[in-house]
Amino acid sequence: MAHALSVLTKKRSVSVLVITLIYALYKAKTHFQSQATSNGNGSGAQASGSNSSGARSTGANGKRKKGKVGVNATFFKQMRDLLPICIPGLFTKEAGLLGALATVLIARTWLDIWFSAFNGSVVKAIVSRNREQFIAKAIVEFGFMMWPMSIVNNSLKLTISALALCFRERLTKFAHNQYLDGITFYKISNLDNRLQNADQLLTQDIDKFSENLSHLYSDIAKPIVDIFLFAYKLGEAIGNEAPFFMISYFVLSGVILRAFSPPFGRYTAVEQKLEGDFRFTHSRIITHSEEIAFYGGGEREKEVVNNTFEKICNHVRKVYTLRFLNGIFDSVLVKYCATMTAYYLLARPVFDPRYATSSMGSMSDDPTKLMEDYSRNSSYLINLSQAVGRLILTGRDLTRFAGYTSRVAELFEVLRDVGKGKYSRTMVSTDNESTQNKVMDPKDMKGKVIIKDGVIVFDNVPIVTPNSDVLLKDLSFKVSIGMNCLISGPNGCGKSSLFRILGDLWPLFGGTVTKPAASKLFYVPQKPYLALGTFRDQVIYPDTPAQAKARGYDDDELMKLLDTVHLGYLVEREGGWDAIQDWADVLSGGEKQRVAMARLFYHRPQFAILDECTSAVSVDIEAIMYEHARKVGITLFTVSHRTSLVRHHEYLLRFDGEGHYEFRELDPEDIATPFGFGHGKTQSSSKLDH
Repeated sequence: MAHALSVLTKKRSVSVLVITLIYALYKAKTHFQSQATSNGNGSGAQASGSNSSGARSTGANGKRKKGKVGVNATFFKQMRDLLPICIPGLFTKEAGLLGALATVLIARTWLDIWFSAFNGSVVKAIVSRNREQFIAKAIVEFGFMMWPMSIVNNSLKLTISALALCFRERLTKFAHNQYLDGITFYKISNLDNRLQNADQLLTQDIDKFSENLSHLYSDIAKPIVDIFLFAYKLGEAIGNEAPFFMISYFVLSGVILRAFSPPFGRYTAVEQKLEGDFRFTHSRIITHSEEIAFYGGGEREKEVVNNTFEKICNHVRKVYTLRFLNGIFDSVLVKYCATMTAYYLLARPVFDPRYATSSMGSMSDDPTKLMEDYSRNSSYLINLSQAVGRLILTGRDLTRFAGYTSRVAELFEVLRDVGKGKYSRTMVSTDNESTQNKVMDPKDMKGKVIIKDGVIVFDNVPIVTPNSDVLLKDLSFKVSIGMNCLISGPNGCGKSSLFRILGDLWPLFGGTVTKPAASKLFYVPQKPYLALGTFRDQVIYPDTPAQAKARGYDDDELMKLLDTVHLGYLVEREGGWDAIQDWADVLSGGEKQRVAMARLFYHRPQFAILDECTSAVSVDIEAIMYEHARKVGITLFTVSHRTSLVRHHEYLLRFDGEGHYEFRELDPEDIATPFGFGHGKTQSSSKLDH
């Protein structure tokens, strides 16, 4: 009796110890999970400012809130939208690869079944000391089968990689078609701020989504095939109760793991957002390297970059800890407890003949047959257990995959909205400094655009920024062919805003704009854009060489344009028209601006907007270029503070920066004070003479 009490006491002590350990692990996991969640929320708050978080929605109070990332209804809706892009039809290469992958997976399972039986035969030959049978199996048969096994295994890897590449190709090209449709790329960066790191979404996130999607198919399809085939073979060997019991155990384990697993999908989305912020800080340093160098801001930028990187490290450490704790539960339930269950199911027919099936025969007659059956059945059961375990643990991978899905789905959602003229911006209210989300719908753009050659007319057009700041309530003027117009005013008065509305970069909230088609308007900025490509490409951009030839421009004609802007020497200096250089570094400031003017003369639009585009050019060459523009029939809108340009213009549009403007004809006395409000003509509106 005392011995029994002692044993019982020991068992109770062990039970209490195990329960205490499990509870401690659970509390630790909960603690780290709450920390990771708070870190994610902090990142989400930061994302409201930097606009690069995962899936988000807009609340009733106008504040943007972060949507839950996980395997839920939203995830399946996102997959429903993305899968037709990845697999557009039954008769596509993606569908063919899916079929090929299914075939390879079935072949792989068949080889696993063969290997289980083969392993039992080898064990039997060893136990019975049958050399001939051992050589026939282990050397001859295996030597023959190693080739199809190797081919199938590597075919599986190749097919999965090819499928991932096809998915990425479909998604990337679809995204490029929308992102580079018209000026959507500009609107995403300037009118809608839901996405900041669009470059990361278009490259890294689509790549990771595609790779995970291709693996997800095999990770789900292979276990399902294995479950059916190995359950059938195991049922034949030791009865149908064994596979049913094993599958039921794993399903129960999966439910338990699902209930207690952290939301790794949301953590993945947060991690990708933090990675995007880190990449953005480095790209800012590259973009603004000169300004930072002048300010001596290296130490300050290092602090910013290190702080951003530290956020990644802190988040990843917490996620790793959660995965460690979660992995302990996974291993205990899915691996070790399952192993004990498997031992019992395999040994049951050996110790109790009632469970022996007809195919096994008598358990006590032939020890070699017993070893063969045990080895074969254990392989069946191990493969079945691994298949069910992989299928259940795929749920964990699915939550991580949901993080990539949410980011890619948000990219396409924003592209779709912006393509329809619907924008969303986070702005700070000046009254209470609260951050709110403002949605601009196409119905809010009440302005009207009329396409008409030979004239630009603004009729009662308000100049309103995307942040809803009103720079000018009512702008009206008319410029016809041959009426060069000089535009001046202080910074922030609306000069560039006027051009953005004219070029359809900003929405038109009211009034009427009459203008030629976009192909007959051309913009030349102070810092010209130099494309990747040859020197010829710099002159004809955005046309291709084939388009230039179709317009009648061969290299001789292009040389005439360079001679006009006094750049004929560049062709020889840089190695010819087909030379490829980093043109932003090779050319001087004045050369860049003259290349941009040669580009203008190549396109020969009806109207050109020159935004301080000759500030680095000498006055005499500047005069030659302006005279040539008049000669070829290009009407100019010029933003400049050079008095030498007054003689090349007939009209003045002047902003005072306080919501007033004047539009009038230039006269001789304006040569002395061309940019001031003169002659008592200050006005807040100007009526058009239609």
